[in-house]
Amino acid sequence: MAGAPRNTRQKQAVYDALTCLDHPTATQVYDYVHAEYPTLSRGTVFRVLGGFAAGGQVRKVTLADSDARYDPTLAPHGHGRCRVCGKVFDVFLPDFDSIARDAVCGGFRIDGCEVEFTGVCDMCSQKTMRENANEE
Repeated sequence: MAGAPRNTRQKQAVYDALTCLDHPTATQVYDYVHAEYPTLSRGTVFRVLGGFAAGGQVRKVTLADSDARYDPTLAPHGHGRCRVCGKVFDVFLPDFDSIARDAVCGGFRIDGCEVEFTGVCDMCSQKTMRENANEE
């Protein structure tokens, strides 16, 4: 974690949870870390996540109809969310740098974006196909 404040075991555990879990909510991070550090409070985990987001070590992702999630991938990208199971995926946008460079309007310069795609993930699609096949 480059540029991070003093790194404690608890902060490292929170960051490690972010890299192990896939776009977790703060509660999911707390549950994961609490298993190894039972004395670590929910408030501490939430503050550490907020500090990571404010310091630019992770992205706080706000999706429609979902709690805020945290993403350690800092490269420009959007997110896809499965309408069935709620799983969140990284969606890398083609040629973001040239879009940001060329889309200057009235002095406004693009330095980031929040894009959310919705659909059905492969696992849920396959499950639906199996269920439909069993009904026939």
